[in-house]
Amino acid sequence: MTAKREYKKRDGLRRRGKTWYVVLRQHGKTVWIRTKAKSEREAGQQRDRLRVQRDDGVLIAGARRLTFDDLKKMLLADYTAKENVSKPQLTHLTERFGDWRAQSITTSAVREYEADRLAVGASRSTVNGELAALRRMFRLALEAGHLATMPVIKTPTPDNAREGFFEEKMLKAVLDQLPLWARPVVLFQFFTGWRVGSKEKRGETLLLRWRDNVDWRAQVIRLEPGTTKNKDGREFPFGNYPPLKRLLEAQLASGEAHSSPWVFHRDGQKIPYKLLRTVWKAACAQVPSAKGRIMHDLRRSTVRQLERASVSRSVAMKLTGHKTESVYRRYAIVDAAAQAEGVAKLAKFVTLEQAVA
Repeated sequence: MTAKREYKKRDGLRRRGKTWYVVLRQHGKTVWIRTKAKSEREAGQQRDRLRVQRDDGVLIAGARRLTFDDLKKMLLADYTAKENVSKPQLTHLTERFGDWRAQSITTSAVREYEADRLAVGASRSTVNGELAALRRMFRLALEAGHLATMPVIKTPTPDNAREGFFEEKMLKAVLDQLPLWARPVVLFQFFTGWRVGSKEKRGETLLLRWRDNVDWRAQVIRLEPGTTKNKDGREFPFGNYPPLKRLLEAQLASGEAHSSPWVFHRDGQKIPYKLLRTVWKAACAQVPSAKGRIMHDLRRSTVRQLERASVSRSVAMKLTGHKTESVYRRYAIVDAAAQAEGVAKLAKFVTLEQAVA
């Protein structure tokens, strides 16, 4: 028969052999916490400290066993449950904290990580994304009751206002270098500011179908909720936008010739995102002023045009699909020409002449 284990009992203390344990009640459960105390007196002192932590809501049983890997699993599970399109960048976080316990990742440790990443040339926006992922990990652990506290993790606003955009002359030069099937896609993005869409389930321009997304009677292009990056639905009226309407009419005729369900197609078939990106890069390389431009610059250009046209931001954000004004403002580039135009408008309203001695 197995010998029954004998414990020496005291008030909130248990001893097995030479090891002292503090026994507490927390969240309706009895918790045994192993100590390194060498005497009953030391164990009693630790018991008193743990009781204070428990009463202050700081102590959570099992928190010391929680690791960074556990935090990462919770974050990835959260992304999967929310069906987020983008995934967090965890490579550098894992390299630094991969074998750490969660409670060892203190505020100072996070700040050291931030400083080290910036020192090796990582951009502020990249580091902010990593810190935001780490902060989300800890918040999930707090919500689940695995931790009672978390480090302070700040993400300073990056100075990264978008700078790439297209004027019509530059865009025409790029269009001339593109194959015929790619030109309507690029024009549509320039007219609407919609994302090109590289995902099979969530895309915008490349996944548009005549039957599902274009309402000729209402003269509206629609994206259903769940099919966009931010999961919100969206509409773009085209009846009062002649260039866009002519583009859609030309695409309809082209699609009927190939019996294609896609608004934008290549010989009737859906256009692969990678192929479009390849021909775009090659076309921009042929135009000196467009070298290094990305397709997302077309979206920035639309925002710029909306600003120039004095379209209210609430309406503009609905058209382009920006969910927050803070992100929209990063795209709302104001150049020297726009500023000069603004001063000219101001001059019309200011008629006061001041004599200069």
